Amino acid sequence: MTDTQKVPWKRISIEAAAIVGSILFAFAIDAWWAEKKERDVEHEALQALRSDFTASRDSLAGLLQYLAKTRADVARFHSATPSEIAEISPDEIQGIVTSLVLPDTFDPVTATLDALTTDGRLGLISEPQLLRHLSNWQRALSDLEANSLGLRAEAMRVRRAMELHGGPFVSSRKSLDDVEILQMADGEILLAMRQDADFMGKARSHQYALSGYIFELQKLTEILDSTSELLDEITAQYWP
Repeated sequence: MTDTQKVPWKRISIEAAAIVGSILFAFAIDAWWAEKKERDVEHEALQALRSDFTASRDSLAGLLQYLAKTRADVARFHSATPSEIAEISPDEIQGIVTSLVLPDTFDPVTATLDALTTDGRLGLISEPQLLRHLSNWQRALSDLEANSLGLRAEAMRVRRAMELHGGPFVSSRKSLDDVEILQMADGEILLAMRQDADFMGKARSHQYALSGYIFELQKLTEILDSTSELLDEITAQYWP
């Protein structure tokens, strides 16, 4: 009679369990490492976004102060009497002329957000609320660009009307953003422009467009502030 060899099921089970366990452990390590790399990328992206939004906040705050001053200077020119126009200093005159033909517009810092959107890494951001804020920010910037183009068009019309009064006061070298003052207007020329109904109509239209642009900038400030505050909260919570 042939002896039946006993199968070591217990040893086989232990070895199989060890193999399966080691495989699952390796998968767990890979998953942990992949998740860690994603979180590291998210961390770097959030820090970079925070830096960009801080720079944009500073830039926008300075621009709003400047535009408020230039609008006040031009309003003074609109309402001044002939004798008051004669007393406006050369520096103030240059400020008025420059603000009418070369309005400063907002140039946000969007390098990080643009890069994340372009290469598909925006999906690595795990905070849904932040993604909504970023979407609102991009949409608001797109709307602002249309206002910027309108304001620049009004400035160009003012410049063309201004050139009829002894100018040109400005000369484009490449674009409306790259100009130089060629001739300083004096009080007499400024008064002549004030008495020119066509010029004053274009100047008022420009100021109306500027007021609309400032209003859009103020709305943009709210989005910028709320997004910056949210970024501060997220980075402080996860990476103090």
